[in-house]
Amino acid sequence: MKRRTDKNSATAAVQGFAGVLSDVPLPDGIELRSDLERTIWHQFSRARAREDWRDMDLILLAKIVRMEADIRTAQAELDDVGMMVENKRGTPIPNPLLSVIDTLERRQLAVIRSMSLNQTASDPRTLNGFAKLETKHVQRLKRSEQTILSLGRNSYLRTITGVTSKLP
Repeated sequence: MKRRTDKNSATAAVQGFAGVLSDVPLPDGIELRSDLERTIWHQFSRARAREDWRDMDLILLAKIVRMEADIRTAQAELDDVGMMVENKRGTPIPNPLLSVIDTLERRQLAVIRSMSLNQTASDPRTLNGFAKLETKHVQRLKRSEQTILSLGRNSYLRTITGVTSKLP
């Protein structure tokens, strides 16, 4: 079993930078259709270090890249034609490309979310259990503050009333 290196080590940092600088190869059986897709592939594949990509992730990434190229092509056509077009009767209607682009963007975003590509390393939700640990400590701190406040209120009330029993 291959042992992963500690992400906080100097070795991991050097490997990470080397992984970002080198291109991520396409998985077997996947081909890009154009230079635009190759450009988009390089842009999206830099979201992770080269060694962190699995073949399954790369296949999904190729789908994301194709959708992005299709979105850009449809957007360019929409920009040329305009938001409104005329139907056969001459009535202005919204350009059907709007719904095509919307559908492609929704599908693309769903795949991006499923792969967690939109998460950054500084996002506490993505750090190794950091958010869970942080939540636990915040809850503990709130309980401590409540205890301190209640003790302070009780001692204040004891001073005023002279009652020595513990008040709720």
